[in-house]
Amino acid sequence: MNGISVIRYTTFIAVGFMVTALCLPAIAGAWDPERALTAYLRSNYPWEEIEVNNVRVTGKLPANAPEKIDTRKGPIGKAVFSFVYKRNKIVIVKADVKALDGVVKSKRPFRKGHVITGNDIYIAKMDIRKMPNNSIRNAETVSGKSLRRSIAANIPIVEDMIEKSRVVKRGKSVVLLIRHRGLNITAAGKTREKGYVGMPVKAINLSSRKEITGVLVDENTVRLEL
Repeated sequence: MNGISVIRYTTFIAVGFMVTALCLPAIAGAWDPERALTAYLRSNYPWEEIEVNNVRVTGKLPANAPEKIDTRKGPIGKAVFSFVYKRNKIVIVKADVKALDGVVKSKRPFRKGHVITGNDIYIAKMDIRKMPNNSIRNAETVSGKSLRRSIAANIPIVEDMIEKSRVVKRGKSVVLLIRHRGLNITAAGKTREKGYVGMPVKAINLSSRKEITGVLVDENTVRLEL
């Protein structure tokens, strides 16, 4: 084999290797590491939406899907995962992971003491890394409660912004549950002041027109002992 033939043969081998290397993703494409990571994260973490980008594989990625995936670092941000195969073969995979979850936000500015209704709030998806601590994710958690301080529009509502229990407005029609000598007596009443569930509140007995003080056991019932 002369020198020119050796060069051509070496070039052929090099080109052949490049073709083989380029074909590997196609062989592994039946399962795709990005989709595998996304499925793993959705199955093991509670976020509403997950985005996996810029997947980088350290070493050679087998054609078949891994038996399991473990989180080594993360799983949010610049995360690192172990793709575990038979005979304890491990391939390290890195990826940029972003998670979004729903958070309750204010539609408009509201003053301290405002009682929140469903028309005052909306649910928006937000990067969990930018979500404030104690953010509220369920609209029912804040509906019917009053604000402890004034808030601006379009901001996440956090637990410290609202009263701990539901508020009942002054003049609300309620059932008075009167316990007297082992008997339960009910009467129609109205609250005389704003009250909170679980706390004492003043109300008026509409039959006797007398003012009483009882515990607001729910939004519609005031209980008192005689």
